[in-house]
Amino acid sequence: MEISLQNYEFGKESDLEGMPLTDSINQFVDQLPNELAFVLNKISLASGGAWLVGGAVRDAALGIYPNDIDIATDLEPERLLSIFPDSIETGIAFGTITIRSGEYHFQTTTLRSEDNYSDNRRPNSVNWETSLKSDLERRDFTINAMAIDVARRILYDPHDGLIDLEYKIIRCVGIPMQRISEDALRMLRAYRFLGHRGNKVWQLESQLQNAIKNNSFLIKGLARERIWQELKKILNSNVACEIVGKMLENDILENILNCNIDNKSQLKTALNDSKLLDYISLLVLILNHLPNSEIIKVCQSLKIPNKDLKMVRKTIDYQGKLPNIAVPELRVFRYLLSERCMQQLQYELIIRKNLLVNTEEIDYLHVISIIDEIQKLKPLKKDHQIIDGHWLMAATNLAQGERLGRLKEWLYRLQIEHDLSNIHEVSELLCKIQWLDVDFQSWPKLSLL
Repeated sequence: MEISLQNYEFGKESDLEGMPLTDSINQFVDQLPNELAFVLNKISLASGGAWLVGGAVRDAALGIYPNDIDIATDLEPERLLSIFPDSIETGIAFGTITIRSGEYHFQTTTLRSEDNYSDNRRPNSVNWETSLKSDLERRDFTINAMAIDVARRILYDPHDGLIDLEYKIIRCVGIPMQRISEDALRMLRAYRFLGHRGNKVWQLESQLQNAIKNNSFLIKGLARERIWQELKKILNSNVACEIVGKMLENDILENILNCNIDNKSQLKTALNDSKLLDYISLLVLILNHLPNSEIIKVCQSLKIPNKDLKMVRKTIDYQGKLPNIAVPELRVFRYLLSERCMQQLQYELIIRKNLLVNTEEIDYLHVISIIDEIQKLKPLKKDHQIIDGHWLMAATNLAQGERLGRLKEWLYRLQIEHDLSNIHEVSELLCKIQWLDVDFQSWPKLSLL
């Protein structure tokens, strides 16, 4: 990591009383790149104030070097653009531009206050400010309402974010009901931060939790793709199951998914066994009580990307379609599920243990046996089809058409079942199977039978 070699110019002082940097934030400041020093110094030399804010400060306080560094300044956007003419107008209506410096991009926002949130998402108007105090007062949570004056090595923490970081508490800046009514997405962000940077679930401050319970209906007015962005981050957390359990308790999940969840007790129990599930399997588990067609509708309503939607479809399409404990069938199963194979089996374990009615223990043990046997399988010698249509036409004198295609598929299945690695081995099998004068509709397909 590059160590800054530049001295920092003193910019305008803030209107807050600061404190010395903590040891971890001092280390962070020592490691800041020269490209950032260049930006901060240009703002300071233009008689502006410049402070690092938001997630970078929060993560630095936790001893984690942040991925992105954001700047707050009292210079207005037009002034910033005149100083940094190659900047990107990221959200200039809200005072945000992205300043390029070398290979770095620094999101820079003018200090602001906001008036009224009639859509529970964005302010009706934005007013430029020169007060860092006012700017930090509009932020969502105390852990995100800190700022650093790099040149003076001062930390501003007017809402005791450091204390909440220490005790892993998510607390609103100001009155929770007001913060949520301003931006309903903050409810989802609160749950996302419960899994922030670690393997221990954080806690919602009691007033914030009550405000979420009483206002969760506001989520239905948010853009669905924004909901999915936050929900995916929650489901990807190391403590996703615990967070989803809290969301069930606080009756927020039904408003997020816009559907009734009538098996909350069983689902909460299932979540205790679901720590190995990824975000796709966990989403399907939550929606398991719905018919498959309804699961797809919920996912489509969330504007889930096609790549994720395909994985959802695969999970529900293959539910309950398990192979026998025989190597050929296990190879086909592993091939068809590909990278989703072990996820599918873990999902099958959980629903059999917790959600399916009249499931016998033998079914649960069968899944465990499949997992054990698949883990013993060696990778296929060839994970692609060895033969092509031209070879098969020459070998069989079949013309192009459905019969040729079905025979090719059958041979590919046999290639996988027997782990064949060359055309000679496939040719020998072709001589052994009954394909002449037989209805091709009866031939095995490359699918779970």
